[in-house]
Amino acid sequence: MDNILGLFEKLESQSLAVQPSRCVVVRNRNASCRRCAEACPTGAIAVAGNDLAVAPELCVGCGTCATVCPTAALEAKKPDDKGLLKAAVAAMQANDGLAVVMDEAMQAAAEGKYDPAKVVAVKSLARVDESLIAVLAAGGASSVVLVTGPRAATDGEGAAAADADPAAADPLAVDAADEAAEVDATVDRTARLVRDTAALLLETWGSDATVKLTTKLPRSVRLTAPADFDTGRRGFFSSMRDEARAAAAITAEHVVREKLGAEEDEEPKFAKVTDDGTLPHFLPERRGRLLLALSNMGEPEDIMIDTRLFGHVIIDAEKCTSCQMCATFCPTEAIRKFGDAATAAETGKPFGIDHYTGRCVQCRCCEDICPAGALTLSTDVFATDVTRRGRSERIPMKPRAFAVSGPKSIVNAMSSLLGVPNVYER
Repeated sequence: MDNILGLFEKLESQSLAVQPSRCVVVRNRNASCRRCAEACPTGAIAVAGNDLAVAPELCVGCGTCATVCPTAALEAKKPDDKGLLKAAVAAMQANDGLAVVMDEAMQAAAEGKYDPAKVVAVKSLARVDESLIAVLAAGGASSVVLVTGPRAATDGEGAAAADADPAAADPLAVDAADEAAEVDATVDRTARLVRDTAALLLETWGSDATVKLTTKLPRSVRLTAPADFDTGRRGFFSSMRDEARAAAAITAEHVVREKLGAEEDEEPKFAKVTDDGTLPHFLPERRGRLLLALSNMGEPEDIMIDTRLFGHVIIDAEKCTSCQMCATFCPTEAIRKFGDAATAAETGKPFGIDHYTGRCVQCRCCEDICPAGALTLSTDVFATDVTRRGRSERIPMKPRAFAVSGPKSIVNAMSSLLGVPNVYER
């Protein structure tokens, strides 16, 4: 646990905000989630053996880890989600409803050739998540276009193709037969997954908006004449000014700590359980924005969808021990307790868990924590359950074999766990 918290401290930077208490590995040290490490394109976060390893010097601030983190334990900054959304909405409105987001490579390739008021630039397209696309679509976007720039060729093929066809190297050259050239082979898999997931959601919720991944900037963002002052250079100096300010802020912070001994108030490392015996719950802001955007689009088709975002809990009643640990550890309260398990055997009143599909972020903490292996999480969910008001399903549980609050509760639990009828205390 201390090792994980130490790694989080290394990750905190000007580009990344860290909320350790939200991480499922912090909540449950046996959690299997390693998505940040699996998605990190530079190796700044990696899996070493069975542990996470962090190399802050390798972090480029692309935001990929924040996009794939199901519980928003990692959140991108510069800009944060709200800042990115604000910029995207302004660019969309300036471009007559066409939302264009480009990565750093395209920004460099199209230097001085596009209208910066109509385009949002990000370090990597993997910074974009489904909530941003859904909010833009719900806000009137006709299309969301994600544009990636040219990558350095790993062999001679890329350079040869550019020499043979100069238009291939021109980010503003448009093929009339295919204005939105697909680039699945060159774009980060996270960006492709987000594109595919967002497209499925928009289609299911009946939106006319489209999501495209391309290597060409749309005609509508072109500058009709060369800019008096190169927009690329303007962006460069602006970026340098921001970096200088960030560096100065970091330096000042360290000076204050060293000379004055001042320290910021730290969040508690370990979360305390709530009155109902569960760990604190939260719903990531981007999930809230996504659900609100989908709700504003209207009712979805009554079909099942399979995405990276939502999950459906399935419990094997024969294996389930009615411990309700799934609800205790669920970070978003997608699984909630109902009834009183401790007194159910005496009162005969029902108890169990309620499941809320829209709140499930597919972190799989419930699967990992279940001591009996009775719970599985399916990625197939009914679209109507995602934005449903209230629970998606109520799952009753059988009374426990022994009282959990009695003087013999630990002995009885060990007897049941070990399959030994007689366990003696000394």
